[in-house]
Amino acid sequence: MASAAQSAIWRAGTTTGAGTEPTTQNGTEDIIEFNSGAVVNNNGVLISTKFSMTSAVAVNEMPSSIDKLQDTGVNGIIVYITGSIEHPKTDGLDPAQKFKTWMLEDKTINETNKVFPKGRFGLRLNDFNALNLTPTADRGYILSDVEFTRNGETSGKLEFIATLRFNGSIGTPSGGKYEW
Repeated sequence: MASAAQSAIWRAGTTTGAGTEPTTQNGTEDIIEFNSGAVVNNNGVLISTKFSMTSAVAVNEMPSSIDKLQDTGVNGIIVYITGSIEHPKTDGLDPAQKFKTWMLEDKTINETNKVFPKGRFGLRLNDFNALNLTPTADRGYILSDVEFTRNGETSGKLEFIATLRFNGSIGTPSGGKYEW
């Protein structure tokens, strides 16, 4: 864990030589931290996290009968993170610009010593670690969507929904758990 923040989203491969979470937060690192030691002034919070896993089910049509279903494995793992940042641009920290940059630049990277072909985004949620992932050559999150909301009645507050999609090998369970 890089800081006292309870949650963090980061992009690997630029200021980090590995997929690990950056250890500092001064505005230049590719990380956004939340909850207790969070972005700017402890007023960045994650409001909710939604986790969706879907199975790919093939339908074998049967005339005059109920169609037979075939489980063909996991179709997708998607994490939706809803958050709010009060005073989002203070002391050089600008999470909206970071999200914008992350969306406009490559979501995967394959450079010497920085190999993230499956996705270069990591996630840490201390209170819900089943979703935690440090990007590797085998797996990573891809930031596929970011929505910003600025409520006109509340100045100095930015709300967002970020969508992370799991890509790569799900691995094998260890002790009954899939650890990423």
